[in-house]
Amino acid sequence: MDFTPTEEQAAVGGLATDLFATATHPGLGVEGFDTDLWARLVEGGLLGLSVREELGGGGLPLAVSAVVAEAAGKAAGRVPVVPVLTALPLLEDADLVGRVLAGDAIVVPALQADGWTGGVTATDGRLSGTQLAVAWAPEASHVVAAASGSLYLVAVEDVTLEPVKVSSLEPTATITFDGSLGAPLSAGVAEAVARHTLLTCSYGVGVAEASLLLAAHHVSTREQFGKPLAAFQTITYQVADCYIAVEAMRLTAAQAVWRLDQGLDAAEQTAIAAYWGSDGIQHVVSKAVHLHGGLGVDVSYPLHKWFLIGKVLELSLGGAQRTLEELGALLAAR
Repeated sequence: MDFTPTEEQAAVGGLATDLFATATHPGLGVEGFDTDLWARLVEGGLLGLSVREELGGGGLPLAVSAVVAEAAGKAAGRVPVVPVLTALPLLEDADLVGRVLAGDAIVVPALQADGWTGGVTATDGRLSGTQLAVAWAPEASHVVAAASGSLYLVAVEDVTLEPVKVSSLEPTATITFDGSLGAPLSAGVAEAVARHTLLTCSYGVGVAEASLLLAAHHVSTREQFGKPLAAFQTITYQVADCYIAVEAMRLTAAQAVWRLDQGLDAAEQTAIAAYWGSDGIQHVVSKAVHLHGGLGVDVSYPLHKWFLIGKVLELSLGGAQRTLEELGALLAAR
């Protein structure tokens, strides 16, 4: 496969970077909702890139949306980019899609990137059960839930939300379905989970790269014994290891996204991307903190924002050990 960005990816990446540069950042984490930035993303048409053209979207492949997810991670924008980019292409209601694309509604997936879909069941279109820690659910109008092997669209007004505090501080809630009425969707659960996983991996690439850039700048400008820290081989090796991890995250995610876009089986490649996403993000953000010395544990320093996000991403992807076990099961089943 060719990893060279397409013309669409380059154009979208440039626009996304410019828009995310206008984000308003809090001092810590991604707490709150940057509604002004969200409005600019809506106006820029970045939310509907992978939505079918007949529903008002761009009809572009997942690889283009992944570029937006990566830019969101690099900027640590306080907006629900990954959830909305995951859920929108699964919808079939043109009116609801139009409302989301206009910024009048938000739809998020009530399932996890690690494939755990919770203990939710469906009987005659009514859902029962609980889904833990659904990112951006407090800001959503609808959720796409997995129940009894199928996907359903459920209005938030028909469920119970219990706010949950996570390390990144992004709006999160546990959802309880108690006979909630759901509209069935034709997309499969495996497709939705794979999409959510790979967009999360792309988001993680941006988070890791931002952390690496901060660390590289610090060791290049911070002097010790009369010369920059980067002049010491042990420091250089650690930064190089982080660079390798970021590129491994980027390439494994790109490979899995490409296979998904080509209609090929991508289960193994998605598991590999999830492994690198879990292991790589933990390695890079932790090492970036270490390379900053005492400054790395100062919560008022920008790095801490990406560190907190990275810890949540590591767990949301299932963790390195679990993703390796999943990959091993797929290989053994060949």
